[in-house]
Amino acid sequence: MKKILVPVDFSVHTDTVCKYAYEIAAKTGGEIRLFHAYFDFMISTNNAFPYTIETNEVFNQEMMIKIRDEAKADMLKLQAALQANLEKDRLEHVKVVYTLTGGMPEDEIINVSETYDPDLIIMGTHGKGEKDVLTGKVSSKVVQNATCRILTVPRDAKFKGFKNILYATDFNDEDRFDLERLIELLSGYNPVIHCVHVDKDNDTGAVKEKMESLKSHIDVQYGETIINFDILCKEDFLACISKYVADYKIDLVAVVHRRKGFLKRLFVKDHTRELLFHSTVPLYIFPGLHDH
Repeated sequence: MKKILVPVDFSVHTDTVCKYAYEIAAKTGGEIRLFHAYFDFMISTNNAFPYTIETNEVFNQEMMIKIRDEAKADMLKLQAALQANLEKDRLEHVKVVYTLTGGMPEDEIINVSETYDPDLIIMGTHGKGEKDVLTGKVSSKVVQNATCRILTVPRDAKFKGFKNILYATDFNDEDRFDLERLIELLSGYNPVIHCVHVDKDNDTGAVKEKMESLKSHIDVQYGETIINFDILCKEDFLACISKYVADYKIDLVAVVHRRKGFLKRLFVKDHTRELLFHSTVPLYIFPGLHDH
């Protein structure tokens, strides 16, 4: 992992997001690039965002300078705290840099990801005002447009390592490649990977055949990694996954975001909120084979 991009908003949740970035970088090495986009232009009739200018206010250059200076001060403080931890833990193979810009967060995150070309984006699922940004404007746009892997961290998540990982499979060609990347990322944690398929159509015979085919290949390729293969029969996909997460104490759910049908099921508004509301488990989203 050479480059990790970490968008931050300086909310209480920022420390949790940075903790995940720090722990992954500590294992893999590389660079953590903190990123913040402050609103240097935004005329709105609501106060949903931290730096909204009301429609009855005239643009105030001094206000924007103050916003920028405060954002820079917060960023330098965050960078210094991470740097101090790196020095304390003697992690010379990790460095922390930052980028600060004005603009709309979702657009600026996409822009910096295109120029910086990170291996992984780590971002929170709740921002200021406790808005769920995974299903909102910012994270939805980042997930749909970024071509690198993304790790979203729920507000209530607590980093406990990665002992049990759930990989949700829909039996596509990407599975073998995806699992390889997942094992590579988390190799330092020696996790147990739970490769799970939810059989909503009760097509038991065909599903078992596909799972056996995947299992036989993975057993040959990754004999030293513990991988469990499970087929779950239930119509409610996310309720089924949520129960599995609780039963097996899953630390991370991994999915592919460009599969036809799979993304649609995952990102249906009510289902996504259900998963995020009932679970403190981070979601690891990475592009399919054709998105590289």
